[in-house]
Amino acid sequence: MSAPNLLDVQGLRVSFAGKEVVRGIDFSVAVGEKLALVGESGSGKTVTALSLLGLVQGAQTSGQAVFRGVQDNLQGDAQTDLLALSERDLRAVRGRDIAMIFQEPMTALNPLFSVGNQIAEVLQLKEGLSPAEAHQAAVALLADTGIPEAERRSHSFPHQLSGGQRQRAMIAMA
Repeated sequence: MSAPNLLDVQGLRVSFAGKEVVRGIDFSVAVGEKLALVGESGSGKTVTALSLLGLVQGAQTSGQAVFRGVQDNLQGDAQTDLLALSERDLRAVRGRDIAMIFQEPMTALNPLFSVGNQIAEVLQLKEGLSPAEAHQAAVALLADTGIPEAERRSHSFPHQLSGGQRQRAMIAMA
């Protein structure tokens, strides 16, 4: 018997002011699997992902997005419908259990802070690490993504990194 999927999305619909922009999409993601949403510009890829995380203001969503967190999979059949969660509950899921990596990381990285600082901030908020522990973990994550001289690069600002390095920083943050 196979393990249940980590995420099952059924009949996801998203509309703005009565105009439906995502029309009944279904997909699932198994434990350990990666998913890429591919489509033409304007086809709803970003709206789909943002809707699952509750990050689209003014959107009306329907359908079901059943998420089984990694810990839940270890404990049995615990599951959560992401579309039914409150903003407070979604905040606890974002970044810790589910993350989205944007195609253009310059839109997600703050140009006023070093990439190491931004990664460390996420680790402090989500993992409860001290600033020193978070910095060490951020450097390790940058190294894990293949960024050379991770300690030095952790002090770089987004504009000082190549596009590929910025994407790797976003992966480290996720």
